[in-house]
Amino acid sequence: MSESQITDAAGAAENPDNTKTAEPKVKQPIGLYTLFSIELWERFSFYGLQVILAYYIYYSAGDGGLGLTEAEALAIAGAYGGAVYLGQPVGAWLADRLVPARTMVMAGGAIIMGGHISLALLPGIAGLLIGLALITVGTGALAPNTHAMVGRLYAEPSPRRDSGYAIFYTGILIGALFGPLATGYLQVELGFHYGFGAAAVGMAIGLITYFLGRNTVPAEARIVPNPVSSPGKWKAIGFGIAVLAVIAVLVSTGLMSTGNLNNYVLGTILIVAIVYFVAMLRSKNVTAEERLKVKAFIPLFITGAIFWTMILQLFTTFAVYADTRVNLNIGSYSMPAAYISTFEVIAGIIVGPLIAAYGQKLANRPKGRVPSTTSKLAFGFILMTLTFGLFAIFPLIFSGLIPLVAVIAGMIVMGITEVTYAPIGMSVASQLSPVAFNSQMMALWGLTTAAGASLSGFMGQLYSSISEVSFFALMTVISLLTAAFLYSIRGRLCKLGVA
Repeated sequence: MSESQITDAAGAAENPDNTKTAEPKVKQPIGLYTLFSIELWERFSFYGLQVILAYYIYYSAGDGGLGLTEAEALAIAGAYGGAVYLGQPVGAWLADRLVPARTMVMAGGAIIMGGHISLALLPGIAGLLIGLALITVGTGALAPNTHAMVGRLYAEPSPRRDSGYAIFYTGILIGALFGPLATGYLQVELGFHYGFGAAAVGMAIGLITYFLGRNTVPAEARIVPNPVSSPGKWKAIGFGIAVLAVIAVLVSTGLMSTGNLNNYVLGTILIVAIVYFVAMLRSKNVTAEERLKVKAFIPLFITGAIFWTMILQLFTTFAVYADTRVNLNIGSYSMPAAYISTFEVIAGIIVGPLIAAYGQKLANRPKGRVPSTTSKLAFGFILMTLTFGLFAIFPLIFSGLIPLVAVIAGMIVMGITEVTYAPIGMSVASQLSPVAFNSQMMALWGLTTAAGASLSGFMGQLYSSISEVSFFALMTVISLLTAAFLYSIRGRLCKLGVA
């Protein structure tokens, strides 16, 4: 498919007669809300599982869990989080080369639902591994393609893009709020498998809403932008079989186990990311201007991985922290530990639309008066520094268990941090994307989350092995240094195409 055809299809998403007209200043495309809905329910399912996953693995059989060690639970949770996002480049490649993105999203949602049903109905380690494997495959098919379709809703350039991604990200946060509330409650009252069943129901609702609104997504989502040749298809099949064979050998020989699984996941993430960057930089379908943008994305990729390492400790470090270090009693009521993460999400839901509105207001200002994208990302790390700084001083202020109100304050700052940084990161990935690698560029951004999820597992293990103050102080210093680095390279990145 030619670049002109792709551009025309993108325009058709907003202008049915395919004429080039000025974009409205305020209204967002209807397709944004279709994608908002499927992402909301997918995140409902994903986060609903994520907040109880570590507990399910290390709680005793008498408490409904699998009875593994806490270290194994954190390693598995980190590996699963990394693997979920590691599957996204595969789903993005399929959408760019073999199957239309619109179809990939529908198929991915169905596979995710199957994974949650497996967790709900199949007992023991077998049910855990089958369920997590299906969710990993399904999320890889769904997530990068919904993210890429949001970007294609807008003509280039569009002052509404950042605001659109902020609205879309609010859907993520709504799902991330109600998923844990539902599964956390069901886990305490009825058992883990009822929580997993609720996640399956959420994904089913998302599939129905997406099917009903499927014709509002960008027109180009119905076509394959860069079809692969027949020899290329056979190479891809051969590569897939080889990967499965290697995994089978590692598992059967005992070289890969629950204890070291996260090592393999992180190593694979780094290799895939490097391969993607090399492929885009060497591709004949990438122009010289696009190649400069890909180079500009490299430092943003690295800092993005650091950001997600911090945030995704919600499901590793902070899962253990909530279970062991926080006074969860409110009078006679004892709050489920899984609810701690919801305060982070509530803050994001409240602040996210305000940031979107402010971003739309900034878009109407002269260019020189609008903060650069890199400066916005650096500010996100300043807030992250404040977040971990608070948790570093809590043990110095309070003796014994940490009061719930103090932890909620820390979670609120973290929630504001996430909605300040994450939508801008998604937007810049779309902005710097080569035309022939649109979905795959979003998958590359997804690999920052993959690396962060995997590293968060290692951070959870580190938290359990050193003093609490030392751990959170280390996270504070890393966040501050990253903010300083981003701010120092803002001018250089502007020259390479980062607005």
